Amino acid sequence: MSNKIQRHTPPVLFLVFNRLETVKKTLAAIREAAPRQFFIAADGPRDSHPGEDEMCRSVRDYILNHIDWACEVKTRFQEKNLGCKVAVSSAIDWFFSEVEEGIILEDDCLPCKDFFRYAAAALEFYRDDPRVMHINGSNFTTPLKSVYSAFLYRYAHVWGWASWRRAWKFYDVDLKDFDPAALNKIFPKDRKQASRWNEILRNVIAGKPGFNTWDFQWSYTVMAQGGWCLSPTCNLISNIGTEQSTHDMESVSDVMSLKAGDFDKEMLFPQERCPGISAVENKVFNLFWAKKNFFCRIFNYIKNKIFGD
Repeated sequence: MSNKIQRHTPPVLFLVFNRLETVKKTLAAIREAAPRQFFIAADGPRDSHPGEDEMCRSVRDYILNHIDWACEVKTRFQEKNLGCKVAVSSAIDWFFSEVEEGIILEDDCLPCKDFFRYAAAALEFYRDDPRVMHINGSNFTTPLKSVYSAFLYRYAHVWGWASWRRAWKFYDVDLKDFDPAALNKIFPKDRKQASRWNEILRNVIAGKPGFNTWDFQWSYTVMAQGGWCLSPTCNLISNIGTEQSTHDMESVSDVMSLKAGDFDKEMLFPQERCPGISAVENKVFNLFWAKKNFFCRIFNYIKNKIFGD
């Protein structure tokens, strides 16, 4: 493999709904990166929210009126609201039916400039390595000291990410073939994580409140396939979604307020997991998914309220 950096920004899928202010900021970052292929997927307004049709229309019009770089534009605008689970997962299905690889950004995930360079280089570097299935833009842990610009571990984060058609083909939003026994193979020495993920995925399948989403299924897909996720040593994505939220986010403020920075050296990528990475994985599990922590429930509650149940 080569560490040669791809010159052009990969195809970008922009997932939007009704939030014009976050769209303006994230679109400005995309505009600077100037992808040659730009895909826009927008969920439709909810019947239960009067006036939301105008909000959705203003978002779509703004985007189309501010694409002033040379690119191929494809749109998928829903007339009716599908909700977070179906709208997002089906949009990504559509995206990877059109391209072999690319970047996925929701409107509240503001990337720094280096995110696009990092994603392009990583997509090229691991293109033919089936072990790597997902490229994180976020880093929620203390940066690792390493000669590399990123590290390989098991968890997929979706605040700005990239992947390949070859990986997404394993995804099933409905988890029709979910087998709880598989979690014991994924976590052979960690009953706590196996039990918690079993609970999370059963809640997703049952459609319980706070679990009408698509991302738990993707995390499980990567783990069930024995896949790895690449995470940058510095955080490259700022979540700006809470700027329009009235919910109390104090309990997760350390994560939601993470600033994005650029790399201060040439990007180099590892081909194997580094020693001791399981400790980092445990830290992330305890931050996001351990039952005593409410981040996941709060975050998905907000997304469901914003994007529809």
